Amino acid sequence: MKMKMMMMMTLSQYTFWILLMFSISIASCSTIPSLGGPQIGINYGQYSSNLGDPEIGINYGHYGSNLPPPEALPSLVNSLSIKHVKTFDLDPRITKSFANTGITLSLCIPNDKIPSLASNSSEAESIIRNFILPYHKNTIITSISVGNEVSLLPQFSTHLVSAIVNVHRAIKKYRLHKKIKVTTTHSLAILSRRFPPSTAIFHKSIGDSVLKPLLRFLQRTNSPLMVNVYPYLAYKQSFPSIPLEFALFQPMNSPTRRRYIDPYSGVAYTNLFDIMLDSVDSAVKSLGLPKIPVVVSEIGWPSSGDPGESAANLENARVFNQRLIEHLRRRWNKVRVYIFALFDEDQKTGATVEKHWGLLFGNGSRKYDLNI
Repeated sequence: MKMKMMMMMTLSQYTFWILLMFSISIASCSTIPSLGGPQIGINYGQYSSNLGDPEIGINYGHYGSNLPPPEALPSLVNSLSIKHVKTFDLDPRITKSFANTGITLSLCIPNDKIPSLASNSSEAESIIRNFILPYHKNTIITSISVGNEVSLLPQFSTHLVSAIVNVHRAIKKYRLHKKIKVTTTHSLAILSRRFPPSTAIFHKSIGDSVLKPLLRFLQRTNSPLMVNVYPYLAYKQSFPSIPLEFALFQPMNSPTRRRYIDPYSGVAYTNLFDIMLDSVDSAVKSLGLPKIPVVVSEIGWPSSGDPGESAANLENARVFNQRLIEHLRRRWNKVRVYIFALFDEDQKTGATVEKHWGLLFGNGSRKYDLNI
């Protein structure tokens, strides 16, 4: 999550369009058709009458004091009715702790390994031999992220695709490529224009040189595009342009329910999450590439922040995460999301808000009830 604050660095575009949007779209339910008129989030936000179980995962970070040992993680994750866990490293203790639990793991190769992985295929094979082969028969490892939010960092981005290809070759050598997908994780800072969503594009500096070959690789290997999506940061950066309820998945029966209609696509949106996801989809299309499955690798809402961050509170965190789950149940196009995060991490550096995204306190007790 360390680059997520960078994600909204061009949100002045959001401010203009959101102001325009709500100058024409605030109305009562009697004048806003719930499902009629323009389609609701045509790419990601359409509703279905068939309710299904959303694929909810959780991020596990360990920059907290007095956190439970890895051996205690499976029971805590199970207590939340979550079956997917994403980590930020290759710690064998964590991988081993989820053996024979039915819980899937998404692992991550640290950023500093990327240059050597790109230049030395034996380095990739060594990682697979040491961190995957001893555990994959008992622990369900579904993906490996090569680095985390490095697409805009030149010291890593120029090596990224080669590193991913070498890791995939090592996985394929041991015939695990159909079981374990190789990808990387992006922040939304990769978008230089993101609003209106139908006009979104990637930064020119990485569009053709990094993202296009990466996306082609992901499509060729049937691997997901992992993106960190933080409506809270969009809301915070554009305050007061974006109403809080719009960021918090406003209830469908709200008397002041708002919607935004993309002026170019005609698609109607009733929440910020769908807008952000459709921006990613449009940016992929702008490169002349077909749609690709997206995994939301991080999403959440902080329960506390610095003075002045009144929206970062316990109730809003509960409301956002619960409504996110309900929203995912209604989607016709299912998407896996990993909520950030399992624990508060009080040892993180930076703003206070960085430390308070957990569903659990450091001692393992719940902050609030969540119906998953």
